[in-house]
Amino acid sequence: MDHLDEISIEELQDALDNVEENKPTQRLLAAIAYKNGVTQSELAEWHDTGRRTIYSWLMRFDTDESLEQAVSDAHRSGRKRKLSESQQEEFEQSVHEPPKEVGIDAPAWTPALVQEFLEESYGVEYSYPSCRRLLKEAGLSYQKPRRTAAESEESDKEEFHDEIKKKRAEMDAKVVCIDQTKKSVQVEPRAAWFPRGTRPSVELSGQRDWTCLLGAITEDGDCFFSRFTEYVTADHAKHFILALCEEFEEDLIVVLDGAPYFQASAVTDLAARDGLAFVTLPAYSPELNPVEECWRQLQDALSNRFFDSLEQLTTAIDTALDQLSLPKVSNYF
Repeated sequence: MDHLDEISIEELQDALDNVEENKPTQRLLAAIAYKNGVTQSELAEWHDTGRRTIYSWLMRFDTDESLEQAVSDAHRSGRKRKLSESQQEEFEQSVHEPPKEVGIDAPAWTPALVQEFLEESYGVEYSYPSCRRLLKEAGLSYQKPRRTAAESEESDKEEFHDEIKKKRAEMDAKVVCIDQTKKSVQVEPRAAWFPRGTRPSVELSGQRDWTCLLGAITEDGDCFFSRFTEYVTADHAKHFILALCEEFEEDLIVVLDGAPYFQASAVTDLAARDGLAFVTLPAYSPELNPVEECWRQLQDALSNRFFDSLEQLTTAIDTALDQLSLPKVSNYF
């Protein structure tokens, strides 16, 4: 049943919400249970049927049809290919290279990524199962990658430290480090325990609220946080830095990372102001930013807690920020 490895439980659950007949429901529930470790023999006993029937149910998912079609008894026919022969060859060459080679900021290919790539590159639409089939035909297989952390070059770190020293020598200024994080209200359990043989459902509020934070700490032990319910933009970063200038009323050497909103002209143009300079952290070096320690403490305070509203989440965040043990900036560089 290797083909089921390529179908997530979330996809099966989504398909379950889109079918109504008893048989398709049974087949999807069987697939979900099988993905969760239930054997075919156990499934046959649960559904009061033969093991061969369970096998045939699970083999239905080895197709390029949608999951809803795969479990249906109605007449099913495979979709016609939409890529020309030359486009197929070009596509197969593309997926044998990392997505970044074709301008996609992702570490590896997935059916969802292939679906987007095909639509944008060739103007054709393929279902997720069809995208999985195309990846198979291209000679790729579904595997779990070994995760390795990207690391910055030692030369980049040395250059960063030298830049800090240079700015200190040039300016009588306070060093302030800034960073961003995002915290979400989680209200939908993706998997939980339900009675066997039932069709699980949960009542959802539809809540998907979240909040972003920009944080700053100085070498003198001062801190400054701003929270808002929008993604960070260059304008947010600009006004945050201007707020720091007003808050501390000193010349500032601002240490920040290479996030696009920090490198936008709206922010970098601020360097023309008297008494303000920027130093960018090396890539893949969060250990050099002391604000990361603040986020770690914040995560510890929020872990294993359930928040059913944004108000509860933000109250917990504010309480945790008030109780932070601020790291010493001097220990980082």
